[in-house]
Amino acid sequence: MLALLDQLPGDVVYSPYGLQRALSVVREGATGETRRALDAFTLPPEVPGVLSAQAAWLAPGYAAGPKLTLDVGPLDLDTINAWSDEKTHGMVPRILEELGEDEIAAITDAEYLKAKWRQPFQSTERKPFEGAGDVDMMSVEGRFEHAEDAIRLEYAEHDLRFVAMLGEWHEVAWQRGPGTVELPRFTTESSLDLDKVLGLHMPVGHDLDELIVGPGKKGFSRIIQRARVDVDEEGTTAAATTAVTMRAVSMPMNPFHLSFDRPFTWAIEHAPTATVLFAGRVVKPTSRRD
Repeated sequence: MLALLDQLPGDVVYSPYGLQRALSVVREGATGETRRALDAFTLPPEVPGVLSAQAAWLAPGYAAGPKLTLDVGPLDLDTINAWSDEKTHGMVPRILEELGEDEIAAITDAEYLKAKWRQPFQSTERKPFEGAGDVDMMSVEGRFEHAEDAIRLEYAEHDLRFVAMLGEWHEVAWQRGPGTVELPRFTTESSLDLDKVLGLHMPVGHDLDELIVGPGKKGFSRIIQRARVDVDEEGTTAAATTAVTMRAVSMPMNPFHLSFDRPFTWAIEHAPTATVLFAGRVVKPTSRRD
């Protein structure tokens, strides 16, 4: 799922975890060609420390099929957006801007994470970042898992860690040792049409009848995800809402110094399972200031 970063230019944040959870609901109720298209999207394991929620939304005349076990509400734009706002603690106040006339259902998944660093950053200074001028650059000294161009920073609980790599995502040989890490304070927000990015050409047929019962041939309409991440001296807050809409047609080492002062990719993962919760790229870091 990190391969999606290659198709998402500039500053971006998304949740592979949330996307997989949302599509796993549809996969469970799909048959035929739709099921085959979604074979890779099985339900990932629950990750401690991440608040997850899911819901289904149906238009009048449609009902939950035998494979749809989520709480069901009316397919109403304001109701869905209020749900996203609540479940993400205000991080994603709106997931949909409109509902198409032929859209008869939506599956939504929300993910929220608030995690403190095991070792908070000790200072912040204005320093240059390649291509973006001076930014708020945080600094911390300690012992970390690192490579020549990558770092793992542990959160205080739940075996979560922040992984950052200069340039694009790549394989590295990790080692642990003393050193200094510089990382910009940043906020990133994204709104993504993931059906286009994923290249999922979903058929319109009877393949979703075990998910949704009602008139017409049913198929995918859109896969939308909105996400935001705030990274500062104390920790990280991240959230994402995914909406899948459906339509009917008729050793001791020398100290190192690693500064993330040019574009980098990052991910938040659950260390024991390597489940990627959030991922992104920072090209021009900006930070929220109270």
